Amino acid sequence: MKRKISILTIAIILTIILFCISTYMQRKLINYEPTLECYVAVQDIEDYEKVTIEKIKKVEVPIPLVMNMKIIQKEEELNDMYCRSKIYAGQILVKNQFDTREALSIFEGEAGKEKISIKIKSAENGVSYRIKEKSKINVYATLRTEYSNQIFPEKNRNYIGNEGDGYCTIKILENVNVIGVFDSNGVEIDMLREESIPDTIMLSVTADEARDINLIREIATFNITELEEMESEIISN
Repeated sequence: MKRKISILTIAIILTIILFCISTYMQRKLINYEPTLECYVAVQDIEDYEKVTIEKIKKVEVPIPLVMNMKIIQKEEELNDMYCRSKIYAGQILVKNQFDTREALSIFEGEAGKEKISIKIKSAENGVSYRIKEKSKINVYATLRTEYSNQIFPEKNRNYIGNEGDGYCTIKILENVNVIGVFDSNGVEIDMLREESIPDTIMLSVTADEARDINLIREIATFNITELEEMESEIISN
C-alpha cells in the first residue's frame, strides 16, 4: 500500500512539473517576438565624426521595431564611415546616417591650424596637375607692387615690369599641406590625371597665414609649386 502511495505521489509531482513546463513554454510562444541583430551607439557620435568600434555595440531588437529601417547589421558596413549628423547614445544605427569622407567633404587639417581654400592659376602651372591631397606646396601671389608694398613690406619680391608701377610676385605660403583639390565645378579630384586640372585647393594653414591670404584674395592671382619637386631640382643642381 505504501509503495502504491509513493508511486502515486511521484506521478502527481511529475504531472505538476510537466504542467508547469508546458504552461511556461506556451506563454513563451504566445509572447515570442522575433528579433534581429543590429548596432546601437553606446556613446554620442558627433557631426562628421569617424565611427569607431568603441562607440557602438551589437544588440538584438524586436523585428517590428526596425521593420521599416535600413539598420546596420554588420560591423564592416561602418568601415571608414563618418556620421552625417549627431547620433546619441542608445540610438539604433541606420545606414543613411553615415557616408564617406569624400561624400561629406570632410577634410582633416593639422592640429592647431585652420582650413582655407584658394583658386589657383593652374593652366600655365606645369606642376599643378600632380597636386593632390597631402602634397606639400609653396604658394605665390602676383599682385600690384603698390599693394604688395603696403600689405607685405618685409617680404621678398620679384618685379614684373617697372618696379614702382607694375606687378610683383611674392611667396605667400611656404611648405603648406594640401587637404583637398577641386576642379572648376567644385568637384573633389581624387586621383589626378594630366587632363584633370585643379581650380581650387584647400590648405591647412596658421591663423596668420589665413589672414594674409584673405587680405589679398580679391586683388591677387595665386600660383603653386610642389615642394618635393623643388627639393629634387636643388639636389640635382
